[in-house]
Amino acid sequence: MIDSTATVTSQWFLNGVANLQQELTATERQLSSGYRIQDASDAPAQTSALVALGSSLATVQDYQTNLARVQSEAEGGDQAIGSAVSLIESARTLAAQGADTTTSAATDQSLASQVQNIQQQIVGLANTTVAGRYIFGGSADQTPPYQFDAASATGVDQLTASTAGEVFVNPQGLPVYQPLTAQQIFDPVDATGAPTATNTFAALEALQTALSTGNQANVSAALASLENVSGYLNQQQAYYGTAEQNIAAEQNTAASQSTALQTQIASIRDTDVTQAASDLAEEQTAQSAAYGAEAEISPKSLFDYLG
Repeated sequence: MIDSTATVTSQWFLNGVANLQQELTATERQLSSGYRIQDASDAPAQTSALVALGSSLATVQDYQTNLARVQSEAEGGDQAIGSAVSLIESARTLAAQGADTTTSAATDQSLASQVQNIQQQIVGLANTTVAGRYIFGGSADQTPPYQFDAASATGVDQLTASTAGEVFVNPQGLPVYQPLTAQQIFDPVDATGAPTATNTFAALEALQTALSTGNQANVSAALASLENVSGYLNQQQAYYGTAEQNIAAEQNTAASQSTALQTQIASIRDTDVTQAASDLAEEQTAQSAAYGAEAEISPKSLFDYLG
């Protein structure tokens, strides 16, 4: 006759050993992977929280990537306009020389040639690229906005009818940065489409023409125009300086948000190494004790129960 009590006891022991082995294996996996939760079945009640936190972290990290891009563009814009300001100062120096009534025709031609070189450099700055994008191109950032044209009334041809650049917003939808266009910076016009008093291209072309023709009165007028242009360009550079500060502040905020989210995720997902090591030691001890207890149990046959 089979001892049902012994069978039940044996099954209970085997189940207990199996459970201990599962716990030990799970703890070892936590320690080796560094994660307490590796899939939804490990902690069903906390899965939704991890998914939500992970989604929020991905959004912040994407924003950080985009911030790095616009920071490079804003820095590029700042530097380009700064270079333009320096070139306008050089043009003002040339204009002052040309306004001197003692200059010769040959000197005026030489000065005109130098001004034309400045015009070409300014066009190059208007076509500044960062990471393959024309940062002053507005909505048409894959095409250079301007080209030099000595025959044009302003010394340039506008190659694109670009609109203002897209407003860059943070995850809350608040505006952070909007790039200016080359037309806004170097080629502002009035309601009729005529160049304004702060139009860089028009002022330089007027100076170049005045020097080429030896018209000192027009050279003096161009010198006055360049003063307006210089002030205006400094304002545009200040705009970019402010934009860079705003972007830097957003980067700091995003970095703090990213760190906080990662900390929250880690508190739920990551292994508590100290606790897991303690659990592993206890589980190993329990397993050894179980096997030891089994060894001490003497097997009995039917004859042991017969007198």
